[in-house]
Amino acid sequence: MKKILIASIIGLATFSSMADQYGAPELTANQPGVNAASNAAVYAGKGLLGAFTYGNYSIKGVDTNGTDVPTDLSLEVLLGTLHYNTDWDLFGGKYSFGATLVSGGLYPGSSEHDMNGKLLSVSQSPWLTPVKINWQLGEDWHVAANYTLRFGLKSGNTNTDKTYDVHQLGAQTTWNINQEWQANFASNIEYRTKDLRPGKDMKPGTIGYFESSLQRRFDNGMNLGGYAYHVRHLSNDKGTNDAGEILGRSRSELTGVGVEWAMPLKAIGAGLNVRIFTEPYRRNHMHGVRAFVSVAKKF
Repeated sequence: MKKILIASIIGLATFSSMADQYGAPELTANQPGVNAASNAAVYAGKGLLGAFTYGNYSIKGVDTNGTDVPTDLSLEVLLGTLHYNTDWDLFGGKYSFGATLVSGGLYPGSSEHDMNGKLLSVSQSPWLTPVKINWQLGEDWHVAANYTLRFGLKSGNTNTDKTYDVHQLGAQTTWNINQEWQANFASNIEYRTKDLRPGKDMKPGTIGYFESSLQRRFDNGMNLGGYAYHVRHLSNDKGTNDAGEILGRSRSELTGVGVEWAMPLKAIGAGLNVRIFTEPYRRNHMHGVRAFVSVAKKF
């Protein structure tokens, strides 16, 4: 099985036309399995956070009726994230901002080319988070909220480019139950605009992400726990996709469960986080196995 590395700050981006054809909301900006990771809402203090990511998601396709397509696919990406925590107070919390650059594609079988016949190519449109605010509520509770967006491309045609604008509102909560246990929760609403390409009438639906984790923390800085997520369409897709198929006949949803393990990399002053998921429940949805590994460092 191929490995995934994924940034723990901002989600993963991928293809457009294939996702719309199959109604696969997880293959959009915000990868599930990211937002409720350990210390999800904890303010890390003033400074620059950086993360580097390589990712692979082994998936099988389903059509809009939930029937498996016989072709195995893999989603491969490279992500580079920078996020700056200020010490500015905003609405009683600490303000921060950041951006993620994306490169990658959707690859059929063992092909080295993506679904458009191209080699791995850098997307021209980064993810931007102009506003994130972290609050600490007493000794044991942390809450955060963010707005993230990505501008679409009128000429976009690679699997990593969006041909519509994406807007996300997210919230995260961390509860330190005691010195040994921590719970994290997250939700995210993703709104996608009408296709920006001339002559296209596709209008992707709104997507909801709901995630949680329970972590056991150890004295050496490691943590180990369980993680679950559920992703679903909140409104129907509309119009037609690139294959000429009418969208909106059904909504899709997906549930994933897995484990999370993290440890400090003291030699380089960084953190390593590993998450592995399987997706036992899906409806009208692509599904598969995800393995997330992220390396992040504060400067």
